[in-house]
Amino acid sequence: MSKNYLDLLAYFGIGGAHPGGYSLTQSLLENVNIQRTESVLDIGCGTGQTAAFLAEQFDCHVTAVDNHPIMVEKAIERFKENGFSVKVIEGDAQNLNFPDSTFDFIISESVIVFTDISKTLNELSRVLKSGGSMIMIEMTAEQNLSEELRGKVCNLYGINDILNEEEWISKLQQVGFTQIEIINTPSGLIPSEINDINQSKNINMELFELWEKHNQFTLQNSHLIGYRVFKCYLK
Repeated sequence: MSKNYLDLLAYFGIGGAHPGGYSLTQSLLENVNIQRTESVLDIGCGTGQTAAFLAEQFDCHVTAVDNHPIMVEKAIERFKENGFSVKVIEGDAQNLNFPDSTFDFIISESVIVFTDISKTLNELSRVLKSGGSMIMIEMTAEQNLSEELRGKVCNLYGINDILNEEEWISKLQQVGFTQIEIINTPSGLIPSEINDINQSKNINMELFELWEKHNQFTLQNSHLIGYRVFKCYLK
């Protein structure tokens, strides 16, 4: 069975695999004002590293959602070990089982590009309260890509498309985000420092090979494929 990039992250149990890593997450959340009474959604929570930070830092109501059962299992394990009260749900970002206007704040770290982008952004806008905000970190094309390179990116990561900064902003505006800020960060898609791993037993060799392909690709194409951090507000 062919393994994909999200399987790689799940079986290796990598926390902070997104561009910028966990250190970027911490620096971004230092500047966010979240009250204890507020509800926060970590969409595509992975092994729960960010959700655990949110629960510890803000003592707020955190809901963590991921569609990979192994990720969900490892997130639950993390929260139990650390005594964090986080609601964990195995769910689809493109079809969230929450009422409209449920959350005050949403964080999404290299998640939306792996889905139908328009569907997921529409859902995140729907479940965010009026006046709420969202931070998202997403892979971004730094210039016009050749069809060959675009195909390589999509094939390697199992995605349908890679957007540039303007295309991301346009899609965010289409679903109702009226104020969109680009948070200044290094934009290169370089391998993140990995220091949080909860590895599964008996990992398929395909996943080790895929990890090597990912590292080679990012080193060779960091001038073409980068990332952006968007902070988005809903009226």
